[in-house]
Amino acid sequence: MRILYITDQIYLHGGAEKILIQKLNYWADVLGADVLLLTTSQEGRPPFFALSSKVTHKNLSVKGRTLSSYLNPSATLEFPTDFKKVKSAITSFNPDAVFLISLGFIRYILPWAARGYATFNEYHTSYYGFRLGYQNAPLAVKIKKLLAAPLRRWVEDKYTGIVFLNQAEYDHYKRKNGLIIPNFFDPSAQHPLVERKKQVISLGRLSYQKGYDLLLKAWSILEAEFPDWNLAVYGHGENREALERQMGELGLRNARINPATDEVPQKLAESSIYVMSSRFETFPMVLLEALSAGVPVVSFDCISGPRSILTQGDSLLAPPDDVDALADQLKRLMGNDLLRQELGKNARQNVARFSPATVMAMWVALVNKFKKNQTR
Repeated sequence: MRILYITDQIYLHGGAEKILIQKLNYWADVLGADVLLLTTSQEGRPPFFALSSKVTHKNLSVKGRTLSSYLNPSATLEFPTDFKKVKSAITSFNPDAVFLISLGFIRYILPWAARGYATFNEYHTSYYGFRLGYQNAPLAVKIKKLLAAPLRRWVEDKYTGIVFLNQAEYDHYKRKNGLIIPNFFDPSAQHPLVERKKQVISLGRLSYQKGYDLLLKAWSILEAEFPDWNLAVYGHGENREALERQMGELGLRNARINPATDEVPQKLAESSIYVMSSRFETFPMVLLEALSAGVPVVSFDCISGPRSILTQGDSLLAPPDDVDALADQLKRLMGNDLLRQELGKNARQNVARFSPATVMAMWVALVNKFKKNQTR
């Protein structure tokens, strides 16, 4: 089996980049596939997560990495060359299937550059995130997005399939060629069991999406009643100063905002509760990591993401953006050792449905269904 993936880069520390590398490694190391990764803007930078030596990686160095960039007269002449680079790389590899994770210009040309091959466009961003981006954009950008929407829909209908991570995204887009394949967790990233602290942990970008301002408000309701517990947030982002200022205004003593960490398994292993205060998500990988570490979850039942992963047996949900409800659910767990143990035990069992073997079997079945040469 020959598998080709196309993306912008794999050097940034992100969930989409990590799961992509994990899939590439599984295809090559476990399933024995011939795997080629094409990037458009890696430019010699190393991948942030270890890429198997069995995966061939080539950077195309495509100068125009967005569709609108080709509207510049000086760049317009580069488009045929960029198109040929992509087409030549695909045809010379002769894959059974081509997968794309990108919002750049390749998204619009791939069905033609890979004509004759099964092509799949993967969505790793929530529709609600796109909606917020549109609402907050300048007028000129809004007009551009409105004009591009019919083109994008027409192009996506040309793909063999559009892959969504959960039912909510699938239901929203209503693509005739849509399908659902979730992400999987990394079972090798487990930390040896240690004594759990009375600690609530959260990991993610310090941004509006992650709702840490709401989490701090919820924690301010709990801190006096649970003085022996602490809240540990790990992440980086544009809202750090505002969040630190908010902690001071709320007079929080046992809440800390720490830098992003590369020791996620260890931090989860030593924590008793994971909390997700996001306003929206797509498929939050950190929830899989928390469940696989046996950490029960308290989360907002926010748009699109958590409900596709969490169950009543391993987590407690609060209505979206309801600070009091989030504090109440945290209180239930913080004050009940037996409930935490029960949910933690269930978490390890329930997350098995997102194991690499289970999820990758879906990808294999997809390729076998559509690949060009069934005898290969």
